[in-house]
Amino acid sequence: MATRSTATLRPPPGDDEGEGSAMPGERPRPFLRRPRFATVALALPVAFMVLVYAYPVGAMLLKSVTEPEFGFGNFGRAVSDATTWHALGVTVRMSAEVAVLTVLLGFPVAYVLARVTARVARILSVLVVIPFWTSVLVRSFAWIVLLGDNGVVPRLLSPFTGDTAGLLYSEAAVVIALTHILLPFPILIIKGTLDQIDDSLVRAARTLGAGPVRAFLRVYLPLAFPAIVSSGMLVFVIGLGFYVTPALVGGPKESTIAVVIAQSVQVTFDWGLAAALATMLLVVAVALTLVVRRLTKVKGLVSL
Repeated sequence: MATRSTATLRPPPGDDEGEGSAMPGERPRPFLRRPRFATVALALPVAFMVLVYAYPVGAMLLKSVTEPEFGFGNFGRAVSDATTWHALGVTVRMSAEVAVLTVLLGFPVAYVLARVTARVARILSVLVVIPFWTSVLVRSFAWIVLLGDNGVVPRLLSPFTGDTAGLLYSEAAVVIALTHILLPFPILIIKGTLDQIDDSLVRAARTLGAGPVRAFLRVYLPLAFPAIVSSGMLVFVIGLGFYVTPALVGGPKESTIAVVIAQSVQVTFDWGLAAALATMLLVVAVALTLVVRRLTKVKGLVSL
């Protein structure tokens, strides 16, 4: 009688010899998988952020309590100095003014970009992004010319003011220049949200009897509100740490906290005080962001 021979089926070996398999009586070894390209691609941005953000912030926090000696003496000097509180108040006030102005000026532009045809929207978007092609330093020097004595802006305002005295070295000059520099951010952020709003919702409100203004305020604007708040917070946070424009256009009475930090590093060489001031600015930015996020109940705001 013929017998059939049986063959033992074994799983094919992996890419690496013996990987994931074990001989009888041996403890099985864990299966090792090679890192995929997607995992590496996702890990690179994280590593980059740790290198360029987390490490400098950690070094700053450490230096604030170790220079020139270990302790909280730097924070004590910063808190007890009236100049620090004045500069911090000026910084917060100007950043809030710039945030409100950029949102008020940027929303109509974003609304127009969202309503025109795709071809026109691309052309207008390029015009919005063009200022990014120019250095902030160059744009700040341009505002020195525009806002100086007998400049373009004073001449345009002369019928109302009666003279052509410049606006340089004042809080108004800093607010005007920062509004121009940071205006593209709210435009682009709000436009991205407005493009996703379904126009049929507004048409449905009009069909149910709402007028154009009521439909805009009760339907369209609430849908765009998260983008409005988030773009305003982004401009506010950027304005808190802006240095070049306030240093060039602003005066000594309107010194921001960034200017005070730069003076501590470049003039007095007090790295400990500068690190303490930077830490205080970071705490203020995080605290105000959390407060606004809590009050407006908007998720997805800019996180620090």
